[in-house]
Amino acid sequence: MVARFCLAGLALAVSVQGSSAAAVQVRPYPSKLVLEDFFRGPLRAEGVFFNTRDGSRRGIEVAMRGRWDGRTLTLREDFVYSDGERDRKTWRFTKTGDGVYVGTREDVIGTADVRQDGDAVKLSYTARVRTAAGSSYDIRFADLLRKTGPRAVINTADLSWLFFPVGKAELRIRRAR
Repeated sequence: MVARFCLAGLALAVSVQGSSAAAVQVRPYPSKLVLEDFFRGPLRAEGVFFNTRDGSRRGIEVAMRGRWDGRTLTLREDFVYSDGERDRKTWRFTKTGDGVYVGTREDVIGTADVRQDGDAVKLSYTARVRTAAGSSYDIRFADLLRKTGPRAVINTADLSWLFFPVGKAELRIRRAR
């Protein structure tokens, strides 16, 4: 039940077609990912959430639009899930140093820790995820974003609840041409 709704909490997110997120091999691109450069303007993403408890999958498509004001990247994400559910989330990543950001979003508890790690970007945060039945769970996200081409990023995420793994997600993000 938690896994079905965990994707609503995934923002900078992930595409596997026929394989689990854990099986994805990412070939790194030779330049580092800079959030405010890559996520400016329109982007499209598609991916999957894999429930590690029952083996189910849920597809995702995301239309994104990012705006950089010189200090904060605002990234609006419009999600459409394979079961027809729709959702909108808006990230705000405020740059606090070279490759270091503080992230906020409407469902994130506190702030997200966002850091450059070599050529990749890591996000760590907890989001309150609501179920269709009205209950909610605080789900821990550990995201890794890695550039795979000049216009492509892959975002993989491990999700846990009370230290128990509940899911994995993968999203392939592409800049508009």
